[in-house]
Amino acid sequence: MDVFLHKFMSLFFLLISFFPFIVSMSSCKIRREFHLNGMHKAGDVILGGLFEVHYTSVFPELTFTSEPSEHICQGFDSPGFRHAMTMAFAIEEINKDPNLLPNVTLGYSLYDNCATLVIGFSAALSLASGQEKQFFPQEKCSGGPPVLGIVGDSFSTFSIATSDVIGLFRLPIVSYFATCSCLSDRRRFPSFFRTIPSDTFQVDAMIQILKHFGWTWAGLLVSDDDYGLHVAQSFQSKLTESGLGCLAYYEILPWGENPAELTRIVEGMKKSTARVVIVFAHQINMIQLMEEVLRQNVTGLQWMASEAWASAAVLQTSRLMPYLSGTLGIAIRRGEIRGLRDFLLKTKPGNNTNSENTMIRQFWEHTFQCRFAPPPVDWLEAGGALCSGKEDLETVQTEFLDVSNLRPEYNIYKAVYALAYALDDMLQCQPGRGPFIRHSCASLHSLEAWQLMYYLKKVNFTIPFGDQVSFDENGDALPIYDIMNWQWLPDGKIQVLNVGVVRKTSFGDEELTLNEDKIFWNFENNQPPRSVCSKNCNPGSRMARKKGQPVCCFDCVPCPEGKISNETNSVECFSCPEDFWSSPKRNQCVLKRTEFLSYHEPLGVCLTTASLLGTSICTVVLGIFTYHRSTPMVSYFATCSCLSDRQRFPSFFRTIPSDAFQVRAMIQILKYFGWTWAGLLVSDDDYGVHVSRSFQSDLTRSGGGCLAYTEILPWGDNPTEYKRIVDVMTKSTARVVIVFAHQMHMIQLMEQVVKQNVTGLQWIASEALTLLEGLQISAFSPFLGGTLGIAIRRGEIPGLRDFLLRIHPEQYNNNYSENNMVKLFWEHTFQCKFSPPPAGWVEDGGRICTGKEELNSVETDLLDVSELRPEYNIYKAVYALAHALNDMLSCVPEQAPFNGNCASLHTLELSQVMYYLEKVTFTTQFGDQVTFDENGDVLPIYDIMNWIRQPDGNIKVQNVGEIKRSSSQEEELKIYEDRIFWNFESKKPPKSVCSESCHPGTHMVRKKGEPLCCFYCVPCSEGKVSNETDSLECVSCPEDFWSSPERDHCVHKKTEFLSYQEPLGICLTVTSLLGTSICAVVLGIFAYHRSTPIVRANNAELSFLILVSLKLCFLCSLLFIGRPRLWTCQLRHAAFGISFVLCVSCILVKTMVVLAVFKASKPGGAASLKWFGAVQQRGTVFTLTCIQAAICTAWIVTVSPVPHKNTQYHNDKIVYECVVGSTIGFSALLGYISVLAILSFMLAFLARNLPDNFNEAKLITFSMLIFCAVWVAFVPAYINSPGKYADAVEVFAILASSFGLLVALFGPKCYIILLRPERNTKKSIMGHTTTKS
Repeated sequence: MDVFLHKFMSLFFLLISFFPFIVSMSSCKIRREFHLNGMHKAGDVILGGLFEVHYTSVFPELTFTSEPSEHICQGFDSPGFRHAMTMAFAIEEINKDPNLLPNVTLGYSLYDNCATLVIGFSAALSLASGQEKQFFPQEKCSGGPPVLGIVGDSFSTFSIATSDVIGLFRLPIVSYFATCSCLSDRRRFPSFFRTIPSDTFQVDAMIQILKHFGWTWAGLLVSDDDYGLHVAQSFQSKLTESGLGCLAYYEILPWGENPAELTRIVEGMKKSTARVVIVFAHQINMIQLMEEVLRQNVTGLQWMASEAWASAAVLQTSRLMPYLSGTLGIAIRRGEIRGLRDFLLKTKPGNNTNSENTMIRQFWEHTFQCRFAPPPVDWLEAGGALCSGKEDLETVQTEFLDVSNLRPEYNIYKAVYALAYALDDMLQCQPGRGPFIRHSCASLHSLEAWQLMYYLKKVNFTIPFGDQVSFDENGDALPIYDIMNWQWLPDGKIQVLNVGVVRKTSFGDEELTLNEDKIFWNFENNQPPRSVCSKNCNPGSRMARKKGQPVCCFDCVPCPEGKISNETNSVECFSCPEDFWSSPKRNQCVLKRTEFLSYHEPLGVCLTTASLLGTSICTVVLGIFTYHRSTPMVSYFATCSCLSDRQRFPSFFRTIPSDAFQVRAMIQILKYFGWTWAGLLVSDDDYGVHVSRSFQSDLTRSGGGCLAYTEILPWGDNPTEYKRIVDVMTKSTARVVIVFAHQMHMIQLMEQVVKQNVTGLQWIASEALTLLEGLQISAFSPFLGGTLGIAIRRGEIPGLRDFLLRIHPEQYNNNYSENNMVKLFWEHTFQCKFSPPPAGWVEDGGRICTGKEELNSVETDLLDVSELRPEYNIYKAVYALAHALNDMLSCVPEQAPFNGNCASLHTLELSQVMYYLEKVTFTTQFGDQVTFDENGDVLPIYDIMNWIRQPDGNIKVQNVGEIKRSSSQEEELKIYEDRIFWNFESKKPPKSVCSESCHPGTHMVRKKGEPLCCFYCVPCSEGKVSNETDSLECVSCPEDFWSSPERDHCVHKKTEFLSYQEPLGICLTVTSLLGTSICAVVLGIFAYHRSTPIVRANNAELSFLILVSLKLCFLCSLLFIGRPRLWTCQLRHAAFGISFVLCVSCILVKTMVVLAVFKASKPGGAASLKWFGAVQQRGTVFTLTCIQAAICTAWIVTVSPVPHKNTQYHNDKIVYECVVGSTIGFSALLGYISVLAILSFMLAFLARNLPDNFNEAKLITFSMLIFCAVWVAFVPAYINSPGKYADAVEVFAILASSFGLLVALFGPKCYIILLRPERNTKKSIMGHTTTKS
């Protein structure tokens, strides 16, 4: 029946959430649209995801006078965003896999739960129902659901709430981090699956480790939530079933600040004989617990960690390692996901401002500390940067890119693949062999989520890392855990080492593998500890459970009378038969006597009467308390902040400020004088404990400073502890000491201060100490002089002294018993007794009071009205009650607050007075406003006092200011510094800081293990600046800027490229122009002497073409000089390649002609010349050149060279260079030139020994040798030359090879033409040939 009601209510809640009130039948609108942080991608099938991308949220104020606001998520969690991106990566990887889900594209809708149940639940509803704002009932719904499955949630509590409702519709939910064993309940959560092991298996793994080391006696600590409570229940039951041991203690670690409870828990651990402590809790629980362990110095324990904190880096500090080293822990299986980091690096916000894809933009703003346009108000004025979306993730340090320890991500990866494999199996179904009705198969267009459930239960695959993934009947994956060991290395470093694995096989067997040689034990013998409780009990006794301890911790107790035992380790003693009794040795039974307490005997009658009398008294007291439960109480001196709890103390008011304001007043004084480093001393009671907790939290929240130490002053005579505390104060660098304690504590403390002569401290006293005369003595004045203190507001009450002088015992003679305080005061003041006096009073010389004594004649504190402080609060309290009663009696029926009725003096209820007391407001004659806030606290005000040391050694207390809170909730501090006495040689306030301020150009780095106020000033690294004092971090300069030498502002980066203005560029330019000029001169010489034999020999046209191409080669080198532009980058290699191919192809054709002519000179070879006529030569050159032009065109069109700003060579310098774009294109260009050059060289080499009239082949051979040597040397030089020097190397290669060709080919000919013209004749050439022959 309970299950039915639970399901019915869940379904009812979901229907209410989805559908609006029916106002018309024409259309339906969604009740509410949730505005959530999300990330979406379209696809044929959509998978949903729930992740913790923010770790907290702010709840809106629910006044219900307007539409409630949305929750505001705060605290961006980079690892949580990495979890979401891991799911996106897995889906992208699946979409690229041709074997998994071919022809189906997966999409996703990922939401942020902000670590808040209501947001996570809203996101789950949005995934299940979609975001369509309106639909029409007459329209037929078709197609699949909005999402086919959900990966998430990360919290067990959230998963329970989500699965309770979403599970009703059989929408599969695959969690990657919810471990609660309760989620294995298939009746309650039929559609829940998970890829992380259940806490049940974690419990089994823990028990396996206990069994392995023989630990039968251990303590258990759990967190106070679903996770901890379910684990505790499972652990206790399984440990009992296994019979392998029992728990020495079981404690629940509280949430929030609860030092008293943690102290109790740690004290219990110290007292226990168990050496093994098992903890199933969260990081925050362990941090608070270890602070108490550290304080009590509890060592010698073997800790066992659950997966929630086994890898917590926050606990792996040198401060905690003396206690936690050697810890054995259970950790989620670590996996490797190839390609994930490259995918994360591709994360870009893009230009899309769609509100549905907010997570990436929030991550971008968090990582680069900027805001996208439009920025928040005053963001730019405050120095904030605008996000461009082009920031480089590789330039920042972020946890987002850390893929070295993928544990939750590995589970997410498996969850996505599980859904994908299930969908793939479903789509491969063959019609007629399907699992559904009439052996049908599911269709992608009419897919139902419950159909996927069938295949998800049967999914079974192995991922690339080697782990098998499948689900059992409860939706749990095959569990596997890594076993980790915390090791404290000799060099002080901390290492968490994998020392084993525990898993469950597909056969249901548990396998534990431990490498004990790797385990570090935090004990002197470096061996595992022994943890057992009790020895065996001999026959004749029984095992008796020790009070407050588990069953297996027992004493061997003899059987009581009437029972016997005859076995070793007997669990119980067996009772003798009804009419028998045990023998003295408890080994046999004898006849027994009968006896009982009767109502008829005197003892029974007395006890019965006493019982009934006590019951009656309890009834009367209960009635009194019930009647007066709303009696208003206005305190004038109770300051504990705990009394502001309206739920516990609904009728409590006070006219003295709460300690909470006293704390804030102290903090305001610290901030005023710039004291950021102080010590705190508190008394060991509720006053001190509450103040200490409030002071530390408020100081942290205000950012006004840090506490150097916090010490608790003990009660009673404890000189050892006081000596230790004063030693701490002496060693500390804090010069300011704040004390919340009582007179007794301060006297004992000051005795130690005087004894150790601790001077140079600035004391700040709470209101409990400021006006104590017991401390204002000459012995303490050298140390306490200059003290600043908080005092209750002093007031003036006109007429009070005259009223006190009129006090007389005769006023109360008629009612002495009820007004005996005046009589007692009279007797105390005048040292007399009223008649009748006590026996022997007169005989001892005592006086009889007459009642006519004069108060003016004696000195009494009663008449001192110069310092009315508590009296002033009493005065205000009485007037507050009077004003409340007056307002109540002035009620107008039209404005009556009690159901239209006013209160009557004759039928007055105390709750009615309460109503008016909460609203009372008035101003005293002294000018102070009195009103109570929602907690019953009055508007607070304090006087600030200063202890002035007089020349005679005494102390005078003087008012030097005040602090108060106005009705507008603003705190006002007034201090008159010229009145303050400073107990220092400089007569100025001391300086009390832990670290000096960091100047611009540096940033604060917290000192390890010390408070936030203690830091190093570390210079900003290159490329980062800080322009504020005490900057928390250095900000990276924009892309084209670099940090100044002082690191306090950004300057433009230097630029570098091969310039026309620098010497290297000038030299190369001059050389290029010189080569061009020489080509022009040679061309002119050849043109002028074109009819001579040496020019006309071997096709003069090709010689002219070579000269033109060489001229182009010289000129194209100029494109490599100057700042790279797009057109120069595209043109430089094209011009270079085509020019050189034109030149080399002409040389190749010349060489081929030489060989052809020689072959034709031989008998029968004349026919070969017909293939080397002028037309064929031009066509060959044109064709070879066109091939290079085609290569260049294809290169530029496909992947064109572009200018690039390179910062890899120098971080502070921008090197402008041309990126070739396509390495293949560049290689093809050079390769083609190389092929032609090598071919020319080979042909010329073959023709080198031809007759002298063909000696041009030798020139070609020499020129090609130079050409090839230059370009072979070019390749390694180019590769190893950075920046502009790569361009210079290429220009040099162009010029060197061009000059080589020019000189080798045309130098000898110009020599003959210009200097040896007699050889420039056909006869000379032919004659030389004949002589040689």
